[in-house]
Amino acid sequence: MLGRFGLRGGKQTLAAIGKKYHLTRERVRQIEGAALFLIKKTSEKSIDKIAETAISVLKKFGGVRKEEDLLNDLRTVLKDNKINRWQLRFIFEVVDGVKFHRNDKNFHDFWYLSDESFEKSKNFINKLAKFISDKKEEAITHKKFDNFFAPIIKSHNLNDVIAFNYASISKKFKISPFGEFGLSHWDEINPKTIGAKTYLILKRHRKPLHFTEIAKHINVVKFDSRSALPQTVHNELIKDPRFVLVGRGMYGLSEFGLKPGTAKEVIARILKNKGPLSKEEVVDLTLQERFLQPNTILLNLQNKKHFKKLENGRYHIV
Repeated sequence: MLGRFGLRGGKQTLAAIGKKYHLTRERVRQIEGAALFLIKKTSEKSIDKIAETAISVLKKFGGVRKEEDLLNDLRTVLKDNKINRWQLRFIFEVVDGVKFHRNDKNFHDFWYLSDESFEKSKNFINKLAKFISDKKEEAITHKKFDNFFAPIIKSHNLNDVIAFNYASISKKFKISPFGEFGLSHWDEINPKTIGAKTYLILKRHRKPLHFTEIAKHINVVKFDSRSALPQTVHNELIKDPRFVLVGRGMYGLSEFGLKPGTAKEVIARILKNKGPLSKEEVVDLTLQERFLQPNTILLNLQNKKHFKKLENGRYHIV
């Protein structure tokens, strides 16, 4: 029983146990059934206590609970950090009243009290996914289930805690490393490419960063188990129009008003939009868009093919 239910180390298959004791799979199954029947008749109070507590927790959260969360709840309530998933699964083989849904493409491992509670959670999950599918910006902005989510939550007669718990068993939703809630396929929630991760880092910082800094930030946040190499980040920055080079190795987001171009092109655009400016004004406005040395900007202003100095000392484009 210990090996079969993973109570000592990893869970073993019927075939593995049969091979160890020179028994057929069917014979191991028969022994398992007999042992479970005996344990059910003589279950200890400690087993009953864990089962009763688990059922109480499930009722509190609307009849379902992700296995990982249920284990944390039990460890807290019972003040026992040694309770693990294999023990919990064994206990509910012994004690009736709770069902288990194994991890699949739609759901994480979770426990539920009845088919009715499962259907109720599944119905809410589908309606919630549909509700936010075309409201990405609003959903991401509201990190918690607040007023934005109120209509869909109230329509199912739920409170925020149970609603979020229902969503947590589904793989349709995910919480980003920044605490933002949304659909799992959204890049803002679950970025899979270096480009998507780079975009989120720059958007989060709201200022240009050097590509080596961006790589470091990606690795600190740990969107997933893969590490970001500076050169890989740089390659993405070069080819993606969302990113604008603003200095040597420094990049910012075009959505923040940055536009591509050399120092000369930036100066020309500023003068075209603003009209004649003093050299101090040109330097100040250019430095708002580019990480350059002031002397570099002044040197570009001396290019008579592109800029001319007016009688009043201001500069304009040729």
